[in-house]
Amino acid sequence: MDKINTKHFAFLLLATGIVSLKTYPGVFMRDAGRDSWIAVTVASVLIFAFYIFIISTCKKTEVYNMREIYEKAVGKRLGDIFIALFIVNLFATLIECVSAEANSMHTNMLLETPTWYLMIFFVFPIIYTIRKEIVSIITVTVIGIILIMMAGINLGILTARYKDWSLLFPIFKDGLKFNFFVALAKILGLYGSVSITLPYLIRVRNRKSIIKHVIIALLIIIQMEIVSTTGVITTFGTVLANTMPYPKLIQTQQVSYFRFLEFGELYVMLQILGGWMLKYLISFYAMLSLLKGFGLKRKHLIWITYIVSLAAYISSYFIADNLFRLFTFFNIYSYLFLFNFIIIPLIMFTIFALKQSSSTQN
Repeated sequence: MDKINTKHFAFLLLATGIVSLKTYPGVFMRDAGRDSWIAVTVASVLIFAFYIFIISTCKKTEVYNMREIYEKAVGKRLGDIFIALFIVNLFATLIECVSAEANSMHTNMLLETPTWYLMIFFVFPIIYTIRKEIVSIITVTVIGIILIMMAGINLGILTARYKDWSLLFPIFKDGLKFNFFVALAKILGLYGSVSITLPYLIRVRNRKSIIKHVIIALLIIIQMEIVSTTGVITTFGTVLANTMPYPKLIQTQQVSYFRFLEFGELYVMLQILGGWMLKYLISFYAMLSLLKGFGLKRKHLIWITYIVSLAAYISSYFIADNLFRLFTFFNIYSYLFLFNFIIIPLIMFTIFALKQSSSTQN
């Protein structure tokens, strides 16, 4: 079974679009400060328009093959180059997933456990699922997202009394500065993770309701990111929050009821471990799907799975072992995502849409 329906696709969107912005908001909050929630809101509108344009173009032209769209837009050779850049970005995503998961757990919860040890139990067990068919990927994703959303709702309820909403104001106290647009670019880049789902479009069957389910998924992602960002600001204020690498993990440590119920970390561990695992899994499978388009056979892809897993492990170890190096990578990574996951796909799909429109008129 290599086909999925539009509801499954919506879960893929949720699994790729949520975790980055929630785990390390300091990447953009250091630039936008108190106005970070406004930057997230503006970026949310832009990413919504971007992805709906992508899906609408596919639906209108009835072409859902990402490789075909790229090749028809700029030719086979240039199209293959841009697909290769997309694959490179997917590998960078694997490094992000492994590094963020291991370092966040080591920094906030398992201080005595080294990152290399945490990575072993993240990278290599996932190979088993990656080697299965798409049905396994979807099953794990659906179950994981349901549990993550339940944990998020519980966390929202448990942390509500610790928030001071006055910390969101005043808006633009020092005016609209360049740093706000820097933050906006970074947020868009991290939001660009939703483009990881583009290679899955060709596998979707019964596409009649695809726009409807994509809209629902995007709205869920957007509200989660806005609530998450405002939650961090209203709990700590931006000055204190910017001193924390992973403020969501610290936020949950405040939860205490009846002086002995302290279980906020349990929910956030589920969110982080589950969220990064799902994003890693979906990114890896998307990479293998695109590599298959270069003529690689199954036996080659099996060896590539092991080689890429080992390369992701080694690369992540050197990056995640140092917190400052890791956040330098996150900053670079956000711009890389903006370029390869937002700007290039937008250009490719726009050119493709214009060419198709022109050929239809002729």
